[in-house]
Amino acid sequence: MARVQLTFPDTTLFQCALPLRISDINYGQHLGHDTLVTLLHEGRCQWLASHSLGEGNIGGTAQVVAELVVNYLGEAFYPEQLTMELAVGEMGRKGVEVFQRLSRQDGQPVAIAKVGIVFFNTAERCAVAVPEAFKALL
Repeated sequence: MARVQLTFPDTTLFQCALPLRISDINYGQHLGHDTLVTLLHEGRCQWLASHSLGEGNIGGTAQVVAELVVNYLGEAFYPEQLTMELAVGEMGRKGVEVFQRLSRQDGQPVAIAKVGIVFFNTAERCAVAVPEAFKALL
């Protein structure tokens, strides 16, 4: 099976700590793959909140996830705290690539993800240009 190999960009824009909860652990006794996606979402929301923004209103537009690719690289266990790093890749007219890397406190990688974000006018139900408020974060 061919694998998509993600490479995290050189410039990290944001970093935060994400503590694991007991409910994040699956029957394999490690962080569940589904919960990892939730942690990625939390990390992106914390980045926006650090700029007094929210995913539902960035310069008058919302953002929606159009694509998600995750390379699972290692296990994480309760009660570890993960470090989430965020970087931005290519930007198109209506969307952007957001890269995230999750690592354990000992530096061991847990996952790298690429999230394709599209900016969206919720009233008109259509994709719109990347807002200046987002570009200002870069």
